[in-house]
Amino acid sequence: MKLLICLSLQVLIDNIKEFAPIVYTPTVGLICENYGGLYRRPRGMYFSAKDQGEMMSMIHNWPSKQVDMIVVTDGSRILGLGDLGIQGIGIPIGKLDIYVAAAGINPQR
Repeated sequence: MKLLICLSLQVLIDNIKEFAPIVYTPTVGLICENYGGLYRRPRGMYFSAKDQGEMMSMIHNWPSKQVDMIVVTDGSRILGLGDLGIQGIGIPIGKLDIYVAAAGINPQR
């Protein structure tokens, strides 16, 4: 799976102008609508209302100490699809894929 992610990012990097409009909209919207059935492994950090006051300690507990960028969403108003809740994680993942490809950011960071 990790190899597939690396290969797909390389294709996106090599063809950013062609694939950026496809990768983000409509693909991310479709993924968000069906994320529960597509789940393979965790990607992202999730907070609930019960985590209020603990978010900074949770962020500092992230396993990677070298993080260049984060994208945050509350899962509401996803591409005009409405509140998708936790399935909205596809938005930050899709945005980060575009940022990695367009800006040359190391996807491991």
